[in-house]
Amino acid sequence: MKRNFQFDGFSVVRWGDIFIDLHNAYNLECFGTDLIGGEVNLIFAQNEYAIDPDKLPSKVKLSCTGNVRVAFNNLCEIAAPLDDEGSEIAYFDAECDWSSFLDEDIARSQEPLGLHVSFINGLAVRIFCDEAMLIVQ
Repeated sequence: MKRNFQFDGFSVVRWGDIFIDLHNAYNLECFGTDLIGGEVNLIFAQNEYAIDPDKLPSKVKLSCTGNVRVAFNNLCEIAAPLDDEGSEIAYFDAECDWSSFLDEDIARSQEPLGLHVSFINGLAVRIFCDEAMLIVQ
C-alpha cells in the first residue's frame, strides 16, 4: 500500500516533521465514501486536547483510494456513536484477526492490505486500498 505518512505507535501519524495524534488531539468529523465507492475518507478536526495547537493542522484527512473495499466487524454489538471517545488507526494484513493490527515497523517488512480503524465503542473497520494519503488543512 502506497502512503505518504507513517505511524509512530498507533494513531500518531508522522507526516514529514509533524507528529499528529489522531487519538488524543483530534476528533473524527467525517467517515464516508464517494458516491461510486472508489474512495474512503476519514476527516479529523483538532480538539481542545491538542498540545501546541498552533503548530498542528486544524483538519486532517486520510484518503484511501485504489481497489477500495470496506469490511466491518459485528455491527449488531455496537451501541455507542462513532465519536464516543476516539479511535485508533493502524495497518492490517491477511494474518490479522479483528482484534489485531500492524505497527509501522512490521508494516515496513511486509505489505499491509490497508488501514484498520478501531473505535472505543468496539466497532472496527478495515479499509482495503492501494493508496492511503494524508492531507492537512
